[in-house]
Amino acid sequence: MGIITFPGKKRYLTGIDWIIHALDYITKKATGTGNTSQIILELDGSPSEDDFRNCLGSLIKKHPVLHGRPSRDYNLAPYWKISFTKQRQPLPLKISYLDNIYSEANIFSILERIANLKFIGDHEHLFFHLIYAENKTYVAMTFDHRLFDALGAEAFLEMLQNEWENKNNTFFNKDIIVPAESAHLCNWRRKFIAGQQANRAFLKMGKNAPPRVLPLPASLNNLGFRFKVIPFDKYQTDLILENAYKEAGYLMLMPYVLASAICIMHKLFTKKNIKSGDYVVPVSIDMRPTDKVQQEVFFNHVSFLFFIVRPDEADHFPVLIKSIKQQLYDQVKSELPSNFQEASLLMRILPLPILSNIMRLYLKGQIASFSFSYVGESAYRSSNFMGKKILNILHMPRVPVPPGIGIFFHRSQNKLNAVLSFLEGILSDEEANELMHRLQSRLGAK
Repeated sequence: MGIITFPGKKRYLTGIDWIIHALDYITKKATGTGNTSQIILELDGSPSEDDFRNCLGSLIKKHPVLHGRPSRDYNLAPYWKISFTKQRQPLPLKISYLDNIYSEANIFSILERIANLKFIGDHEHLFFHLIYAENKTYVAMTFDHRLFDALGAEAFLEMLQNEWENKNNTFFNKDIIVPAESAHLCNWRRKFIAGQQANRAFLKMGKNAPPRVLPLPASLNNLGFRFKVIPFDKYQTDLILENAYKEAGYLMLMPYVLASAICIMHKLFTKKNIKSGDYVVPVSIDMRPTDKVQQEVFFNHVSFLFFIVRPDEADHFPVLIKSIKQQLYDQVKSELPSNFQEASLLMRILPLPILSNIMRLYLKGQIASFSFSYVGESAYRSSNFMGKKILNILHMPRVPVPPGIGIFFHRSQNKLNAVLSFLEGILSDEEANELMHRLQSRLGAK
């Protein structure tokens, strides 16, 4: 792999990209920081700091897209303006040494703080931290969700690994031309039909609006996100898989963990005496074939499923599982994810303030009860990073506000990780710990 370039200085944004931009706008307006996320490699040992800097610098020079910014073309289609003048600027890299104060709590506190840092200016979308702690190193990549989705961020880290493996390979430095995304200003009939089908799904979601939500703090500006992580070991992961197949069916891990998340959130809502509305949970799904992730690294290649759960269904786990499976079957059969992708192209003409209001129109000012995603096996395929064994890969995503809270699952090296992300003030630390304890219990992996 070599230098990836785009024909011209623009890459048109898809409808899903523009939805992600709207979520970034909503969150930035509410909290001061946009829709960012963090991915962490936990390594056994310490990679060379010089190697890391050199390989990262080399990779950044090959990808001027990393210093781009959103703009709008004369045809009204939004695009990512590629900045070739800034491509030689190094990405921020900060180093922390915790040899004398190492503890899991110290590590997690630093990672949490980093995940809430703001990007500076219109052209910064990525920065790295290296945290050295005794015999481990944590590589933290904080990224703008407008530029990467979860699997794309993992694929970018693999590109960095490839840069290290091929640093002395001259063939690796040859150019590769990546086709630009088209403006999608055609096939209007197909887009409108897809829009009608998606609209019916949204009307159904809004039938009992607004959904159940946790109240946000009175003042949101400059509030950060807190995170709780459960890294399940191989034995616990196998138990969860066994329970999922037993209670939800073969290969039904996503419906099982989604049902478990709704179940424990329902208990929390009940305890807080929040009783009106249904639960509405959007679930992001990756639309790329598995073998295409490494070729489609930048921007967003996801769509969404939308689950509606009545409180009486959430009270009984077998009923809840059945409802989620039926909704999954119905939405896949009706091709809702691809219809939503197609229909969202029509929304790109709207400025972000207007689009953000329309997104909240169906649910009377809300977007969801909580966010959820299940990312399957990692797009990072190597078991090592710069010569050091990978112990785990973690994701710490900030959640759009509203709803300001989400539960996320990710698999790495056949081990499952569960992450709770929530805006400060939505939950107390005790409530968050209790929520994760209940989740672990519900999954059967104490």
